[in-house]
Amino acid sequence: MNIRVTPSAKEALQNVEQNQMIQLSFDRGSCDIVNTIYEMKIISKRSLQPYEKVVTVEDLEFIVNDDMEEVYDNELVIDHAAGAFVFKNHNQIFNNRVGLRYINS
Repeated sequence: MNIRVTPSAKEALQNVEQNQMIQLSFDRGSCDIVNTIYEMKIISKRSLQPYEKVVTVEDLEFIVNDDMEEVYDNELVIDHAAGAFVFKNHNQIFNNRVGLRYINS
């Protein structure tokens, strides 16, 4: 999975600590319109579930579902604009604006 984080998104994620990871949750639908990330949260590092994997981008660790490559055509760009994260790949910009939640565990 190729995840790219734009400079504005990297700046918005600058407070993520080394003992934390970013979990991306998405709805798997029957078409690309439904395949949207609905939640982005900062969690303490933990063991993975059987359906999850970690993708490391620079010094950020993203926990994603193991079929995310298929859903996003092996490419995901995370951008940050107007106070929210926006997700896109080479085919489309997904119609979602997601905030960032911190989860204590």
